[in-house]
Amino acid sequence: MAKLLYYFPLDNLVNKEITNNYKTQVQTSVENNTIEVDFDQHKGSFLNFRDKSTLELTFKKTISRAGTLINFFFNYDKKNNNDSISLIAIGNEILSVIKSNNRNAIAFKNSFKVNDADFKIKENTWFNCSVYFDEFDNLDIFMTDKNFLLNNKVLISVNNSVDHQNIMIGNNNEGDKLRIADLSIYSDVTKDEAENIINKSIEKHLTLLSKSTLIDTVNFNLNNSTEYEKIVIENEQQPLFFEFFHKDMTLDKYENCVAKLKVKKGFFEYYKNIEESDDLLIPLNLINQQNNNSNLKGIVEGVSIVNRLEQERILVQLEIYNISLTKDEFSTTFTKSQPLIIDKVFEVIDLRGGNVCPFEVFIWGNDTLYNGAGNSTQTVTLLINNTSDEDLKLSDKSGFRITGNFLTILQSDIQQTNNLQLKQYISSTDIPTKTKSSENDFLYFQKEYVLKKGESVFLEISGLKAKQPTSVNPSGSYPFYLEYKNISGYRNGKAKFYIKTGKIFYSL
Repeated sequence: MAKLLYYFPLDNLVNKEITNNYKTQVQTSVENNTIEVDFDQHKGSFLNFRDKSTLELTFKKTISRAGTLINFFFNYDKKNNNDSISLIAIGNEILSVIKSNNRNAIAFKNSFKVNDADFKIKENTWFNCSVYFDEFDNLDIFMTDKNFLLNNKVLISVNNSVDHQNIMIGNNNEGDKLRIADLSIYSDVTKDEAENIINKSIEKHLTLLSKSTLIDTVNFNLNNSTEYEKIVIENEQQPLFFEFFHKDMTLDKYENCVAKLKVKKGFFEYYKNIEESDDLLIPLNLINQQNNNSNLKGIVEGVSIVNRLEQERILVQLEIYNISLTKDEFSTTFTKSQPLIIDKVFEVIDLRGGNVCPFEVFIWGNDTLYNGAGNSTQTVTLLINNTSDEDLKLSDKSGFRITGNFLTILQSDIQQTNNLQLKQYISSTDIPTKTKSSENDFLYFQKEYVLKKGESVFLEISGLKAKQPTSVNPSGSYPFYLEYKNISGYRNGKAKFYIKTGKIFYSL
């Protein structure tokens, strides 16, 4: 049975050493002072390797035994597009990104996989990668795409009969940047288990778990509930309060004292004329500030919590500028030019309503897209029926969109699921909706609409055109989802329906 042997979050440095909970089994060595902890809105905290900076992990036992799986997240920038960039080296063998025929490629030993229609790797994008050692002395490399969806086949497979006891990260050319996070090593992984273990690792580590703090004598809090010591999501959301605690340290604030919160993309949504961004800037509107040494307090204005990834915890990074903290005459921290940075994890509780779907969704009329030669665009009509025991009040914040993993059965040059129109069930008259801000955005109601118990609305999806059948997308029935959001009394969710491709027939 597969088990986790080692896990290195790679999101904290203390005295130039990474967090290592396996000191009796693994030696760690960091070289060059250009390695640093960083944070972005897509992945969270990670180690940023610039120039020649390196991290070496040396294991007491070999890590190339049959059933070993090494999994990690990476992101890179190359200063010179013609050069290669090393991701990790296992022993003396380097897994890298290279240029081949002017296209990016993953390379290991003498094998490589070049960008093509099914596989694309590019700079400044997060990917997940796994290196798997099987029982036949083969080494297989798996990778995800930019959406962290695992490719259906091994990218590279090479023979490997050498024992390895170390992993090297970094050691690239000047100007190159390599970002690495969440290095996991599993043992006793069978070939059939590999993909499942990789997907579970991705799911777990896309929910951020970093708990690093740069100064342990100060802290901060975000709270929108007096009942729970968590961030609470409700239908009618309460204001979010910020407070910075400095404990027994003396605090002096200056004229431009501000704080900046960085959170994972998709947790907050911005409104009230605040441009949407992945960074939330909080001006500290101080509450009852009697003297300069009080805790700093403020209200986070113009923010609602959407939690699109349904996280149970959220990592928040605080940057606070233009204060000084003094513990004694020998210890003062100034933040005029450089911010004080603290990471903190907050638990999240969702109280928005029932976690059940109030809709039954199915295709009304023709449910098949013709995929033969000379096929033309078609329209599919969804019937959305209110199966709950009450009338549903749909506000101007309520919306629908179509998602799924099989949009690839549609021609890429067609707008596909972007062409949506809501219509009343009996009259087929249009229901007023807002203009969509982007192709994959929700279609929102323009004003309040009451969908009574047992009644329905139509959602027309026009401009659909199926690809001709191949071994990758044969004729058949494919699952899609109607996602819904901001319906009073219900959590955001989705309902499954199916679209067929092949010879057209009609079903009512």
